[in-house]
Amino acid sequence: MDVEAELQKLKTELTYTEGFLQSVLKKLSNERFVQNAKPEIVEGERKKQADAESKIALLKENIAALEK
Repeated sequence: MDVEAELQKLKTELTYTEGFLQSVLKKLSNERFVQNAKPEIVEGERKKQADAESKIALLKENIAALEK
């Protein structure tokens, strides 16, 4: 396995996922969105937030393991 290539892939995915999380957090911090959107839409965004946070934690663990 090419460790450097795998590290680069994981870091790229981490950057993308962190950006995605920021966009979700921006929606959820918008009071107008939260008040006016259907509850299932808001819940979907909260699920996206939780999924992205889990994925970020896993990616960071994998990166740390490969960098050892």
